[in-house]
Amino acid sequence: MEIRDPIHGPIAVSAAEQVLIESPYLQRLRNIKQLGFSELTFPGGSHSRFLHSLGAMHLAGLAFDAALRDTPWLANAERARLRQTVRIAALCHDLGHPPLSHSSEVLLPSGSQLCVPNLRRPLPGGHGSHEHYTLQFLLGSGLTELLRRVLGPQGIEPSHIAALISEDVACDGAVFQIGNRNLQRLLSSLVSSELDVDRMDYLLRDSYFTGVSYGKFDVDWLISHLCHFEAEDGTLHLGLEDRAIFSFDDFLLSRHHMFLMVYFHKKSVCYDHMLRRFYEQWPQACRAPADPEAYLAFDDHSLWRTLREYAGISSWAAGILQLKPLKMMVESAGPMGQAEPIAALVDRMRSEGVDHLHVTSKGALSKYHAGEGAASIFVRKKPPVGAPRWLPLAEATRLFQRYAEQTVLARIYVQPADADQVGSWLQELRAQTPPQAAQGS
Repeated sequence: MEIRDPIHGPIAVSAAEQVLIESPYLQRLRNIKQLGFSELTFPGGSHSRFLHSLGAMHLAGLAFDAALRDTPWLANAERARLRQTVRIAALCHDLGHPPLSHSSEVLLPSGSQLCVPNLRRPLPGGHGSHEHYTLQFLLGSGLTELLRRVLGPQGIEPSHIAALISEDVACDGAVFQIGNRNLQRLLSSLVSSELDVDRMDYLLRDSYFTGVSYGKFDVDWLISHLCHFEAEDGTLHLGLEDRAIFSFDDFLLSRHHMFLMVYFHKKSVCYDHMLRRFYEQWPQACRAPADPEAYLAFDDHSLWRTLREYAGISSWAAGILQLKPLKMMVESAGPMGQAEPIAALVDRMRSEGVDHLHVTSKGALSKYHAGEGAASIFVRKKPPVGAPRWLPLAEATRLFQRYAEQTVLARIYVQPADADQVGSWLQELRAQTPPQAAQGS
């Protein structure tokens, strides 16, 4: 089977992959918008999580081939099994997304209400996440048996797939062991890391469909220069040849700029928080079912039906359906934005009883700033003479240091009827701001 994709062209699909793609668990993603409300700002951005999942699967196969070329110790049968495992993990990594993707994460029940076997530790008691639902689909639903039926003959179990998506999943590590080498960390990095196929696909895809250029980067060059680093204990890590480090820098910046210019667009963010206010107003209206089979019907269509049902009694639902976002009164970004009297304006509106949205969006170049996973990817520097040297990714580029601070966007939205009054308060508060603060000192 072959699927035509507007980003990657023809995508070859194995017989086992075709069975999974045609299952209701993958087909549900046709009804989940990849970018949530962003299509209201970028009309072309109406693509689905289903399309993205196919693209991630395709790139996973290419990345696997590049990272593990020149490995005579990897027999053809084992190579095929591991390649299929990582492709299925990439295909299934987004199964648990709620309606409108990230916009509805607040609807998810606590992780403790989900049934996910084979975990190293219990799921947290607070709000669950789409990752938790993904693990439940893989390990505790009808998909689990389907995976065993179509992939079992290849020696692939659902826990093997889930273990590449989440390190919290316990599985027999021997399935990733080839002789004295362990490939689990490398394969996991292809699915979820600073250099994973998920990000590669969604940046290219979201850029294409929204009609912007921020997310474009040289994916062919980047993937073709993937390699692997073998540690002394036999653990294989994802590697990148130093010839591609500038392409990696471009990849990082592309993601950073997509967040600032597309994912954090003022209108999309406003609709996200209007939806959250609707959920707070009517918490019983859109509860996400914990049962995975019932969750199959929990998609964008079900959410829009609910909004139409409540539009007569909820101004938030009506505002979304009528495409009437609140008016943004002020926006601050980064250190210079600290001159804006955000806190003082919020206090004034609260004291006057003016309803508003106070929204903060935080964009970081990299998760390395949080100290997570900094040693999982290495760069190979090949001198003219002598053996290659390996550096942790964070040491091979100066981009992490240049963008060490998060970009923080703080915004205030009000109902249009309150805009004039709030605008006058804002002007008064700005007049009281000391000149040196406006200069960022």
